[in-house]
Amino acid sequence: MFEAEGNFIIYDKQGPLGSIIKQSLKKTNINVYRHKKISNISDAIKSKSEVKFIFILFVYNEEYELIDCVKLAKLNVPIVFAPIDKNSYENLKRVKGIDVMDVSTSKIEYVSQIIDFLKL
Repeated sequence: MFEAEGNFIIYDKQGPLGSIIKQSLKKTNINVYRHKKISNISDAIKSKSEVKFIFILFVYNEEYELIDCVKLAKLNVPIVFAPIDKNSYENLKRVKGIDVMDVSTSKIEYVSQIIDFLKL
């Protein structure tokens, strides 16, 4: 078990990737919350003001879903974007000030990157 502690939120309308990530972090000090609605994330953060949230992982399939994150930007929790489409990843990667992870290639490698990030 590694030392990182906190709460990690996954926004994932599709589900499978969020499930894999949650399962991978099961035996750690990280509490993983999966939500399919932006309003649920917002409510969770507001209701748990004493809880430290590490970041929100924004997994999405369609570019129009990106608009949803505007509501999350006001919550003062870092957002990491994780488009599962290679073109979306390439487009977002060009934008300064946005953290992006490439999940278009290997889901297992991606989960490994998240665990490595949390160990820091």
